[in-house]
Amino acid sequence: MKTTVIAVATAATLTTLATVQGAAAAPAGPVGAVVTCGTPGAPGPLLTRACVEVTGNQVRFYGVATAGDPSWQPQSVGFAVSGTVVGGAPLAPVNPTVLVQAGSNQVGSVFSSAPCGATVSNTFSVNQPGWPASTATVSTVVAC
Repeated sequence: MKTTVIAVATAATLTTLATVQGAAAAPAGPVGAVVTCGTPGAPGPLLTRACVEVTGNQVRFYGVATAGDPSWQPQSVGFAVSGTVVGGAPLAPVNPTVLVQAGSNQVGSVFSSAPCGATVSNTFSVNQPGWPASTATVSTVVAC
């Protein structure tokens, strides 16, 4: 009987120690990349979303294009991706032409650093002659 009581007390002590050690090791801020994507742009042949990926104070601006039609055939499409650190100089946009496959396609990358607490914004749009405009935007705060 004494052995059982000691084993229970030891298990409880180990559980408490593991919980305390786990709590002490938990980081204070975000871990790894935090991705924020905005609402879709206007409907068209492609569904567009602007996204921002933040890792510490490093920021990546990009877009996601998804074919809305299940019978979509791969084709080259022009896009524009532009990022802004609010209060800073505008970043140079990129205008990639991408072979868009069925499903979701990540498009372009603009990289920058931003101070902790800064607001960053991304604009992603289809830039294809003869297609309807479809612009998507997103903003988020850099939480280091």
